[in-house]
Amino acid sequence: MLGNITSREKFLGFATIGIALLALAYNFAIEPLIGQWNALEGEIREKEILLTKHNRVANNKEAIEKSYSEYTRFFVKEKKTPDEESAEALGNIEKLARGTNTRITNIKPLTVKNFEHHTKFTFRVTTESSMGELTKFIYDLQSSEQLLKIEKMVLRAKERSSDIVKAVLNVTKISVF
Repeated sequence: MLGNITSREKFLGFATIGIALLALAYNFAIEPLIGQWNALEGEIREKEILLTKHNRVANNKEAIEKSYSEYTRFFVKEKKTPDEESAEALGNIEKLARGTNTRITNIKPLTVKNFEHHTKFTFRVTTESSMGELTKFIYDLQSSEQLLKIEKMVLRAKERSSDIVKAVLNVTKISVF
């Protein structure tokens, strides 16, 4: 059967078989090796980036520790109930208002939201004062040791020709544990 095949046909047959073997070798041996190589290179690049970030943090260790020590006073040493935390925050708000001659006409707790590492208390505080006193009160609230923050504020003049401003503030307190 192979006797009547010309040399050209034999050459084409062997070439076809050779090309098929090369294609199989490429698909089943070379391509997977190239894929593994690229995956390993990608992992190496990711690890290098991570190492660079960690190196940056290690170089800034002293600054980070200093910053951390500044914020440790905000962490609660002993766990307080939400009512105790709320009462403490309300007392602090009233104390700050007295210190700035801002009159609180109404104050009430709104919500308590628990998150993974902190609790957020929200209070509605209604005040009456001059603009200067209100500004000082807001500044004192924002710079309080208790992590108080004003999230929403509505200002209105008490009367048309009066210097007294009526303010409704939504004040939040963050309790970190």
